[in-house]
Amino acid sequence: MKYVISSVALLAFAAGLSGCGDSSTPDAAVSATTASINGDQFLLADEPDGAIGVIEARDTAEDGQPLVIVGRIGGAANPWIEGRAAFTLLDASMALVADGTESQEGEICLDDCCAEERGKCTTLVKVVDADGKLVAADSRKLLGVTEADTVVIQGTASKDESGNFTVLAQGVFVRR
Repeated sequence: MKYVISSVALLAFAAGLSGCGDSSTPDAAVSATTASINGDQFLLADEPDGAIGVIEARDTAEDGQPLVIVGRIGGAANPWIEGRAAFTLLDASMALVADGTESQEGEICLDDCCAEERGKCTTLVKVVDADGKLVAADSRKLLGVTEADTVVIQGTASKDESGNFTVLAQGVFVRR
């Protein structure tokens, strides 16, 4: 009898941990987080000088060094990291074309055939706080940006041994 009661209690506890119940809870937590963070602290009033494109930055930026980079939000079917201040940035010289369309110079599609080429002209941008931690708020709400917006990012280059390139953004200027 003790075994049955213990098992039922354990199952009830596990169900509580697994998130059973209202599916809106994660969205509410993200919204509360976004509402509690003032995005103005990450928005730059003036465009920084010396911005380079994503392609050039991938080739020349050194890990841990300051960087100013310009591009358009996009370059992926979904350029957003849901619930986080992170997005994919596409080199401003590139244009997206419909899948299955023959790409010309300076064009790229989102189909698998262009995956390698897309990797050479895109980067992940992570908006980080003063401690260098990714901001736990959706970048669309935090920064007021949409897909295809041109942005200038002031931050730090992050490269690993595998050649992965990320920009840790301390400031974002949105061209309007």
